[in-house]
Amino acid sequence: MKTRLNKVEQKNFEYLIKVLSSAVNNTQPPLIPEVVNWDYLKSCASQSSTQAMLANTVLNLPKEHLPSEDVCKYLNESKNIGLFVDGVLNYEIETILKTFDKYKIKNVPLKGYFLKQEYPRSDFRSVSDFDILFNRSQIDDVKKAFAEIGYEFVHNDDNQYHFRKKPYVYIEMHATLVHEYESYYPYLVDQIDRTTKRDGYEYSYEMSYEDHYLYLLIHSSNHLRIAGLGIRMVLDTYLYYKNHQKDFDMDYLSSKIKLYGLEIFENRIREIAFNWFSRTEPKITFDDFETYICLSATIGRVSTGVMISSHKMQLNAEKEGKKKSKFSYFLTSLCPNKTKMAVDYPYVEKLPFLLPVTWVSMWFRRFFIDKNVHIKKGFKNRFSYTNEEIQYVKGILEEVGFDDLT
Repeated sequence: MKTRLNKVEQKNFEYLIKVLSSAVNNTQPPLIPEVVNWDYLKSCASQSSTQAMLANTVLNLPKEHLPSEDVCKYLNESKNIGLFVDGVLNYEIETILKTFDKYKIKNVPLKGYFLKQEYPRSDFRSVSDFDILFNRSQIDDVKKAFAEIGYEFVHNDDNQYHFRKKPYVYIEMHATLVHEYESYYPYLVDQIDRTTKRDGYEYSYEMSYEDHYLYLLIHSSNHLRIAGLGIRMVLDTYLYYKNHQKDFDMDYLSSKIKLYGLEIFENRIREIAFNWFSRTEPKITFDDFETYICLSATIGRVSTGVMISSHKMQLNAEKEGKKKSKFSYFLTSLCPNKTKMAVDYPYVEKLPFLLPVTWVSMWFRRFFIDKNVHIKKGFKNRFSYTNEEIQYVKGILEEVGFDDLT
């Protein structure tokens, strides 16, 4: 597990952060330092889902300061792809919301839908899917509405219903903001009842600025504790807080942050966000936590997520007086339990004896259809992590007030 950045890597991340700051603050694009390695920088931007901001900002440099022709070609392609996908997604989400009006489906768009509006341009903030809160009692109408506009129902789990229109659009309909087993659930279970109707829609609602900021904090803290929290989440925090600080009821917001146990986390993330993106020259320390953010892609690293999940399974087993190992976790990933398999194979709930059939089906699909199996990486992620790496992540979580790995 990579835990450090060398000086050249730090300079590349520093330039990327300067570019992102320029993009969202509409300031002069920073000149490209000689130390920039474009292969590395492109990889960092791609992994953190910030390609559009990198492309648009660098291409606004004076002609004599532009990078090589090949790099400019890549940047133009990234810019055009970003514009195209953004246009498709904007059209699709508004079509969905208008169809929900037709079917009288109360809905509350979440996260990316509104965060795109916080950026100077909506294509600066990419989304992999749209999240929408709704009342589970209306699921039959939701399925009819999606079918009418060409979406297929993929599956559902304990709190989400998934719909897709290939190739670009994926929608997660949330019956609850968080899972019932999460500590935040009692505070958010009635969130839909605390929303207000949006202008221009009959059945589309929105959370207050304070509640939406709280949900962003909960969402990003969950990602941090599961696998990591990337640069773009910090940028989201910066823009949302900067744009709406004047609108916040600070007494209400502060009381809720304290109630949710997010005081240390919120203060640290906001501190980093403003140090990175509000200053003419960003203040970047590259301490353990800031480095962890830089290396966490968009929503965390797979290797980190596997390590955390494996270690937590072993901890929970120890608390119950049992013994689990890395090999135990490996077996559970090869052959998940009935509850997990029922997400994609609902019939297994009523016919549990068919569980082995679902394992065969899952691996056949992954090997020959999805082709997303990386055997060498899979083994490495599950068996090669060390106690020092666990302690490294444990220290980062404890720094911001979480004890998940204790």
